[in-house]
Order: sequence, then C-alpha cells, then structure tokens
Amino acid sequence: MNIYERASEMFGNIVRNNKKYFKNIEPKLKVAKIKVPIEAYGSLIIFLALASFLISFVFLTLIGILTLGFSFLGIFIDFLVAAFIGILVGGFTYLYPSFVIGEKKEKIENSLAFVSIYMSTLSKSGFEPQKIFELLSKFKDYPAAADEASKINHEVNKLGMDLRTSLERAIARSPSPEWTEFLAGIKNSVEVGGDLNKYLEEKATGFVHEYQRKLQAFGKTLTLLMNLYITIIIVGTIFFIVVSSLMGAVGGVSIATIKVFHYITVFAGLPLITAALILMIKSSSPWAE
Repeated sequence: MNIYERASEMFGNIVRNNKKYFKNIEPKLKVAKIKVPIEAYGSLIIFLALASFLISFVFLTLIGILTLGFSFLGIFIDFLVAAFIGILVGGFTYLYPSFVIGEKKEKIENSLAFVSIYMSTLSKSGFEPQKIFELLSKFKDYPAAADEASKINHEVNKLGMDLRTSLERAIARSPSPEWTEFLAGIKNSVEVGGDLNKYLEEKATGFVHEYQRKLQAFGKTLTLLMNLYITIIIVGTIFFIVVSSLMGAVGGVSIATIKVFHYITVFAGLPLITAALILMIKSSSPWAE
C-alpha cells in the first residue's frame, strides 16, 4: 500500500465531503502530470500536515523537557511551532502542482525562440504539420517542448486522432499562455488552410525579439547581483573584523569565542550567501535548462 492509498483510507471521506476546498487543485494535477485522483492528493495534504505536526510536537516537547524541564508555557510554544510546521508542510504540498506547472511553463517559454525557428525551418522545407510535431518530439535539446510535441505525435500516429483534435487537447493542458497561443495559431492554420510558413516565421521573429529582451534584462540583473555580492563580501568582512576586534578588546570576549564566530562566518555564512546568489541567478536566467 503506497502513501496515497494509506492517506485516502484515513482522510478520503473528509476530502470528499469538503471537495470544494480542493477543486482548484484538480486541473493542476493533470497539467503537472501528477496521476492521482483529487481525493488521494487531498488526503495526502492532510496526512502530511498532521504527520509533520505530530512528529514536530513530540520531538520539540521531548527536547524541551530534557533540556529545560517540564513547563506548560514551553509545551504551548512547542505546540505553536509544531502547528506552524504542519501548516507549512501542508501548504507546500497544496501548492506543489503549481510549482511544477510554473517550472514547466518557464522551460517551454524560454525555448520558444529556438523551437519556433526549428518548426519554421521544417515548414519551409515542405514538411506537413503532423510531421513537424513528430520531428519536434525528437528535439531533445528542449525536452519540455519535445514532451508536448511527443504527446501530440502519439495521439495522431498511435491513437489515430486527427491533428486538430490533438492540438485542442494540447492547448487545454498547456501550462504556458504563450505556448497556448502558438498552438492555437497552428491549429487555425491547419483548419482554414492558412499560410503556416508565414505564421511560423512571424512567431519565430517575435519570440527571438522577446528572448533578446530577456537576455538584456538578465544581464542587468546579473550585474546588480554581482555588485551586491561583492559589496556584502567586502563590507561584511571588514565589518566583522572590526566588530571582532572590539568584542575582544572592549567586551572582554575570549579569543576562542571569536574563533567560533570566524568559523561560522567562513564555513556557514559565506556558503549560504553564495548559494542564495546562485539560486537568484538561476531563477532569473532566460535559459530553458
């Protein structure tokens, strides 16, 4: 029995009786490719929230009693902290499908300039729309777009679905407004016999311009972050040296204590600052992967 089944046994009825609170998650589960019923996922949210609360409460209470002794105030504080942890875990689980969709959306939109150029080139070479999606499904440099094309290719070539219907399904599950608009334009061209070559060329030009704008914005952001990082490292180091000297000379702080502060700064503070910078750079990067 997996965790979804166990959670459903425990909390399935609660979710079914309060389905209105979970209805927003159901379409997101499909887009995020989380293949579980809404009852199971809703039960998982409750299960993880309660489990996190109970484990945290027991752990914090035991630590508090062993170190500080028994105290009603201490237990109440432990209860509040454990409740906060439970809410945090439940909230993260609730929002997880949105995080997955957001990541997929970003990857697709960051690859649209190159994907559209590739598709435009294939179209000008005389390939039919169906064949274009088949070739795009093998374009592994941009797996998010290739995955969407692979679904279309599977539905058309394996399930016998017509391209128009398959595109409609792709539009319905699309995590990106730009990808949705792009597919809708292709679908309209297929339906009315429009000039697909011209459409793909125009969209490719627009996506390239947008990608160039993102690159310029990323360059400015990168410069700002690097200046901030250098300032924090230099100014922070000087400030720390001055404070450490004052603590030793005026405050009577022992050399051993100052060394501990030095170790914490060097082996914890600087790596954390560097990791935060890397995460900020990665989050603002225009590259798909």
